[in-house]
Amino acid sequence: MYIYLILAVVILILYLAVSIKVGDQYNLVLETYKKQYPLMFMFPACFYIIDKFKIMQRFYEQIAKIQQKMISLYGNRTALQHTKLFLAQLMATVIIGLMGTFLFTAVAEGDTTILVVGLIFTFFTPFAMISKLSTQEKERKDMILLELPEVVNKMILLINAGETVQQALVKCVTTANNPNSPLMIELTETVNKMMSNEPFHQVLNDLSKKCGIREISIFTTTILLNYRKGGSDLLLALRELSHELWEKRKTISKTKGEEASSKLVFPLVLIFIAVMIIVGYPALTIM
Repeated sequence: MYIYLILAVVILILYLAVSIKVGDQYNLVLETYKKQYPLMFMFPACFYIIDKFKIMQRFYEQIAKIQQKMISLYGNRTALQHTKLFLAQLMATVIIGLMGTFLFTAVAEGDTTILVVGLIFTFFTPFAMISKLSTQEKERKDMILLELPEVVNKMILLINAGETVQQALVKCVTTANNPNSPLMIELTETVNKMMSNEPFHQVLNDLSKKCGIREISIFTTTILLNYRKGGSDLLLALRELSHELWEKRKTISKTKGEEASSKLVFPLVLIFIAVMIIVGYPALTIM
């Protein structure tokens, strides 16, 4: 029993020692992102461990997958910082999990069941967090794909009315119904770069890399190949793309509908079991 309590205390002392040594070294980073991540009070010690043991360099292949998701979610400029923050969050979760496991095991007088369950929970929690990150990335991509056909259709109408591609993009952003959607946020950044006189081809390439979606890459490539020609060639290419995007949107909507239906199955089963118990229990007591 006492060995588990000692282990919990040792982990706590090591964490406090590292926190004291770090001091205010990472305060600027924490202040910038304090509302985006839980367990921020533990991040300074975790940052120190990451830097001291060069974890991001030693496990580059594994961490690169996480960084790719961060690029998709937050862009190239802050992806590295978000990756480090996410690793600190993983580490903080594992530390709390180990401390809690050893502490509860000690309170339960060395119950091995609590120890095993706690260690399993601690081990699988980081994988669940990475899986949640993948889910967030997928949801963001689906939201972009659902909105992209409308943007392409609006651009076709504007270009057909005599607007240039750049002007059409600006009007798509300024007249957006939901300016806080993922696609509109990316297009707003793109328009801001255009207004800052950055090269148009570079701006669209940045948009393609940031989103990391095949359909966005096709959209930007179609514009870059045809916007200088203008006229019927550009409109024809955009109409073909619009048709493909609407079909993709139908597929995503159908998939989401099937997922929603499947999520209702479990509650319905629970309700059915509850009804069976309510109806069957009186009959069994009478018999």
